[in-house]
Amino acid sequence: MAATEIGERPSGAARQKLVDSLLELGFSVYEARTYSGLVGQAPQTGYAVSKETQVPQSKVYETLGRLAERGAVVQISDHPAKFAAVPPHRLLAQMEVDFRNRLLTAELEIARLNSTPSANHAVRPFWESNSWASIEKVAAGLADRATSRLFVSGHSRHLGLLTDSLLAADTRGVRIDALCFGEPPFELVNGFVVRHTSTERIIYPHHQARHLAIVSDNEHGLWALAREGDDWQAIWAEYDNLLPALIKGFVRHDIYVQRTFHDFSEELLAKYGAGLEGLVKPTIEAAATAPNSDRERGIAQKTA
Repeated sequence: MAATEIGERPSGAARQKLVDSLLELGFSVYEARTYSGLVGQAPQTGYAVSKETQVPQSKVYETLGRLAERGAVVQISDHPAKFAAVPPHRLLAQMEVDFRNRLLTAELEIARLNSTPSANHAVRPFWESNSWASIEKVAAGLADRATSRLFVSGHSRHLGLLTDSLLAADTRGVRIDALCFGEPPFELVNGFVVRHTSTERIIYPHHQARHLAIVSDNEHGLWALAREGDDWQAIWAEYDNLLPALIKGFVRHDIYVQRTFHDFSEELLAKYGAGLEGLVKPTIEAAATAPNSDRERGIAQKTA
């Protein structure tokens, strides 16, 4: 909303844009019309303003009074009463100061409220979906809007469906850390793709599950899971600190494990067994010494 000097009569289109802007800033229709009718004009009577702006005469002085209270107009004379608009740049500056003061007050009251012990717990809202089409669209959107950082994890088939969005982000200079189950469907210039190899060629019942995880710029994140391979459930959040941090931690630590496995696979397999199940099943070493039939039942696995 640019300043208009006295004598520069705003065009009808410019005045309507000013009215629309004021409505978005909380002015009433009459207030917006009245102020716009005074901008760039010499001091006017209420009658003149009403005639110019189509604000009813029965409402124009009441409206001028409210505008004066909020510092948008000033009364120049009494007999007859004439009013002038405060220049738009001064009005906006004062409104910005007032808004910041109200914002600081609200933050203070929220802090006081949060410091008061309460048995009630706040509900943290997340978006959710059980449709892969929706999940794919959200994930692609997070990649499309990324400006600096992406963390991604998923099966090669699902990451392949995001190839265009991920490569476009890579071209924009976004750093991407990706973890892929299976053959990676793309290569990156500004990041890397780590293949999940510690469980390859080993089939466990829980390996039928599929997931997709993506974090964009550390504040937007999506986690999707299909326990049976196609029964998708997902939650995601934007402009949030908690969920993206959890997803990012999962992806980063899984990448660390896979890099470690790549460098020390023989030692890790000897210590923890196929699929590194010994990391979570301490009895695997005992099972490894059992007869073949017992071992097969004990670790519920078979070679693919």
